[in-house]
Amino acid sequence: IEPVMTKLGRKRRINPTSCNVDLSCLKGFCPSFVTMDGPPVMPPADHSWEDKELSLAAELPAPEIAYTMPWRGLFAGIGGGGIVTSGEIVAMAAHIEGREIKTLHFTGLAQKNGAVVSHIQIGDGGTLDVVRIPLGQADVMLAADLGVAAGIGVLERCRQGSAVIGNLDLTSGAQFKHQPNLVIDAGLHRRTIERITGKDASTYLHAAALAEKLFGNAQALNTLLLGLAWQHGLVPVGEAALQRAIELNGTAVKMNARAFLWGRILAAKPELMEEILHGSADIHPPEGLDDLIAARAAYLTAYQDTPYADLYRDRVAQIVQREAEMFGAPGGLSRAAAEGWFRVMGYKDEYEVARLHTEANYSAAQKPEFHMAPPLITKVDPLTGRRNKIKIPGWIALPLLRVLRHGKRVRGTSWDFFGRQEDRVAERAMIATYEADMRHVLRDLTKANIDAAVKIADWPDHVRGFGPLKLASWQWMQKQRPAMLAALAQSHLQQAAE
Repeated sequence: IEPVMTKLGRKRRINPTSCNVDLSCLKGFCPSFVTMDGPPVMPPADHSWEDKELSLAAELPAPEIAYTMPWRGLFAGIGGGGIVTSGEIVAMAAHIEGREIKTLHFTGLAQKNGAVVSHIQIGDGGTLDVVRIPLGQADVMLAADLGVAAGIGVLERCRQGSAVIGNLDLTSGAQFKHQPNLVIDAGLHRRTIERITGKDASTYLHAAALAEKLFGNAQALNTLLLGLAWQHGLVPVGEAALQRAIELNGTAVKMNARAFLWGRILAAKPELMEEILHGSADIHPPEGLDDLIAARAAYLTAYQDTPYADLYRDRVAQIVQREAEMFGAPGGLSRAAAEGWFRVMGYKDEYEVARLHTEANYSAAQKPEFHMAPPLITKVDPLTGRRNKIKIPGWIALPLLRVLRHGKRVRGTSWDFFGRQEDRVAERAMIATYEADMRHVLRDLTKANIDAAVKIADWPDHVRGFGPLKLASWQWMQKQRPAMLAALAQSHLQQAAE
């Protein structure tokens, strides 16, 4: 599970190239899960770059490899990403050339997304005495995951001047599965690493994005990083031995050979990175406040109708006007309120689920099957407290969803049958609660309590999930709100007293 930015903010997705396809994700309660007929499909690669490989490869200069033995390299990544294989390719290449080698792998209990670190040492004539790289002795670190590379027990193996070849596409750890708002900052890890190693000999790039664009497989990033390091003269083995080691590994030989070549190409021509990734960057919410409000209002028009979207605009406008009067221009509070009002007003109910699914244009040839827990026809599991999910064939589900999407006309009225569920009642209560909180902000806002006001405006972003998950999140937030409101009021009273 990894973060992905969308027009609606940061969401979570399953990495298509590292997923083990055990379908355990279907245990999730969200009604978004759909299975299709046929084998898993990898992301499409941009094959236009294959035609340019030979000409670009022909222009590659031979790297200058000059290393004093022993050579010590750290390979830092996560479980399931192939970082151990990358280290073993270097070790095998050194073995082919008759070098002395020592390897040590810390595999993080072999769990997917667990920290994995390989210590690879190459020497001549009995120069290697320990299997673990001593503190401050690593010459090179291939950092497939900067979070692991900057971690305790890894970074201190490097020295000032160690070369780092780092992947800026930071993978989330286990915490992200439970904390969707977890701060994931590759720049922070990079700065931590550079305080130890320096910047001069290091290279950082969006290796996972490049690998997915070039090969349709993000796991190729490890061999791509290796090729880049080799072209910079940082790996003391020959190209022929490395290519033979890739062949002996026997897994995705053609792709890994291409990834190694592209690592070399990008080392020689770093300007190609931006060209390759053009148009494939994550989508983000609109940066400007006016654009954000317009985008959210357009969504609410499709969600309900134009008057509902106009009500959203009016509610946000009150905060924008108040903040502008107080500070001269709208800022963080207005943006938080624009997102907060959108989240509470645009809650995902059965009608919205139906609308989103019917707009997805599923192909009958794909034989879609929807994994849901419809009210009334599914029983509650006494162990989990949730309704059991069932699998509904597309030929049954889609016609029903096309009819159900029009139910938005009765949303929130006495005719809203689904609205009588506990979680739907709670979602409507959130709107009333947020409206009351915004009245407190409008009344008590001062220059001293703006941070407290932003926290109040932002609380809907922390109430996520669907069904019982969102209900539990809302119950947690209700316990946090009194302290937020108290902080707002206290600062208001202090300023009034002054």
